Amino acid sequence: MEIIMGKTYRDIVSGFEGICTNVVEWMYGCQQYTLQPRSDIASRKEKPSFFYAKQLELVDEGVSDKIEAPSFNPPVLFGKECVDKVTGIHGMCIGRTMGLFSGPQYILEIQPEDHEKPSRYEWLDEGRLEPAEHPTREIDPETVKGDRPGSGFPPEFISFI
Repeated sequence: MEIIMGKTYRDIVSGFEGICTNVVEWMYGCQQYTLQPRSDIASRKEKPSFFYAKQLELVDEGVSDKIEAPSFNPPVLFGKECVDKVTGIHGMCIGRTMGLFSGPQYILEIQPEDHEKPSRYEWLDEGRLEPAEHPTREIDPETVKGDRPGSGFPPEFISFI
């Protein structure tokens, strides 16, 4: 099923219901959709939650008649070593998010020089990034996809919502 941002969906497992406001996709083949609860549910302190498309069923048109859902172009930076034009940091582009009311952002995995230390991650607007002129490595995204792509993502990745 094609998920269209702005429409209301329900998770068939938990019954959670909300308007699709964001999609997060990973180089590894995983796509997850953010459902933002309506105000009557939000008053119960429900936070946005993330789901796979196979978990979602269409409930109604939500706000899709009031807004134009963004179009999705293929994620051309996946698997490329990229540079942030603003800070100069280098990292591997591993994920992208697109919001109902915001432009695309990519996530860079930044490897420390000391490989004993963990990587760090930065969400950056698409316009800030460009492929590195002389990359030390690139990855074909098809080589890292599994038969059942993806697992979720750690909570620190969802701070952009």
